[in-house]
Amino acid sequence: MTRLITDWIADIGDTIKDRERDLKSKTGLSYAALAAKVSGCSVNDIDRASQQITVAVVPITTGLGIIGSFAQSVAAIVGAMGFRSYVTKRADVEGLYEAYQSGADIVYMADDERFISINLNKKKMADNNFATAIGYTTAFEGALGSFVGKEILLMGCGILGQEFLKCLKKKGASVTVYDIDRNKLSEMKKEEISVIESPEEIAGFRYVIDATSQGGWLHQNLLHPEVWIAAPGIPLSLDQEAYEACSNQMIHDPLQIGVAAMLGLTL
Repeated sequence: MTRLITDWIADIGDTIKDRERDLKSKTGLSYAALAAKVSGCSVNDIDRASQQITVAVVPITTGLGIIGSFAQSVAAIVGAMGFRSYVTKRADVEGLYEAYQSGADIVYMADDERFISINLNKKKMADNNFATAIGYTTAFEGALGSFVGKEILLMGCGILGQEFLKCLKKKGASVTVYDIDRNKLSEMKKEEISVIESPEEIAGFRYVIDATSQGGWLHQNLLHPEVWIAAPGIPLSLDQEAYEACSNQMIHDPLQIGVAAMLGLTL
C-alpha cells in the first residue's frame, strides 16, 4: 500500500461530487453502484444499508503516524454514498473501543502496512489492495465493456498489481505485464504470463492499468493514441502533458474507488 500524503487527498471532501460525476460519465457507475457491483448486490440494497449502518473511521498513530485529512477523507467518501459516518475522537485501540461503544457497524482504519474495513456485526473484513483492484477493474469494465478478448497491459507487479492480475484473469482478459524490476518480470515469465521489458512497448496497448507508484515518468509518446487508462497508482505515472491529453479516457482518484469498494465488500 502506497503511503498517501496530505496534498493528494486534502480536497476530497470538497470535490467528491465532481469526482463522482466524472466517474459516472465514464463508467456508468456512481460510488454506490460501484460498491453494489463489486459485492454482488443491488443499488437498492446499498441504499437500504445506508439507512441502517453507521461507519466509523479510526485514526492510527503507529509507525509514521496519522496522515493529515486521511480519516476525514474516508468519512467524506462514505458519507457521500449516503451512510452515516464520522471520525472517532480517540485514536488506535481507544478509538476502536470508542467506535464499538458508540454502536458503529463498520470501522475503517489504516497503518503503514494495511488499510482495512471491518463489519463488527458480521465479522467481515475488506483489504484496500484487493478492494482497489476489484473496484478499478469493475469501473474499467463499465467504461470498456466485457474484458473477454481484450488485451490489457498491467503496469506494476507489486502487491496491488498481483491483485489486479487475479481480477483480470477472472474477467477473461488477456494480460501482459510491465515492470521496471526485471526479477519480477522473470517471475511472471515462469508463470507463463506475457511481459514487455521496454517502456517503448507500452504504446502498443490501447487498454492500460497503471499500478505503479512512481510519478511523472509516462510521457504521451509512450502511449497508444487511443489509450484508455485505469490508474490507481499514486503518484500518477503520467506527466502533465499526458494527463491533459488522456484525462477524458482515464479513471483515476487517490482514494475514492478503493474506499467505496471496501464498503461494498464489508456490507
